[in-house]
Amino acid sequence: MNIKKHIFCAIDYSEIKDAISKINIVKNEIGGIKLGLEFFVANGLQGVKRIKDFGLPIFLDLKLHDIPNTVLKAFNASSIVKPDYFSVHLTGGTEMLKKLKEIKDEIKIVGITMLTSLNSDNLRSFGIRLKPIEFVKHLVTVAKNSSVDAIVCSPLEIIEVKKILPNNVEIITPGIRISDHKINDQKRFLSPGKALKNGSDILIIGRPITESIDPIGAIKIIKEDIIKNLVIES
Repeated sequence: MNIKKHIFCAIDYSEIKDAISKINIVKNEIGGIKLGLEFFVANGLQGVKRIKDFGLPIFLDLKLHDIPNTVLKAFNASSIVKPDYFSVHLTGGTEMLKKLKEIKDEIKIVGITMLTSLNSDNLRSFGIRLKPIEFVKHLVTVAKNSSVDAIVCSPLEIIEVKKILPNNVEIITPGIRISDHKINDQKRFLSPGKALKNGSDILIIGRPITESIDPIGAIKIIKEDIIKNLVIES
């Protein structure tokens, strides 16, 4: 098994030159690139095209959440750049998800469950009387019934999520932190090795790599943590 294919680096920059500079440093040590709202709003589809030139899988993480027709049109507009993965919120509903599946072509539809910056207190403030794991499991059932290609959940929920989903649905996990890195705004997180051991397919790792004075060294630590938890070939 190739370790680096599991590591997608979150490139959260508004300046295209900063994004390209960082990717040039880490491109040979990662398996893909995640581009989110900050990058997309600043650089648009042309910016995504430039990042596609690196030849790595692209996760266009826009987390769309709107009525089905609006999401469908936004997806069609974005699909011109052919990202490998494209995210929408599962709370957008089954109708939205099924419409995307009908026209998705080769782009994998990724369902967002519950943001890793949220916890039980946040759910209660929304009037949701469920623990995060219970809420996520409800959303994952929506994903299963809508035949999405992948879901995003925190690493703390992987084991329970895998009990619900078919084996062909990928599990993508943000909230990955190495022991000596600050947790920032993450409230539900785990180490990279433990996340993969629990069954994650793709680890989304941004600031522990991009904010490091030694990004390659940070990736090395991540890979060492994975090897420590899993007996695999690097």
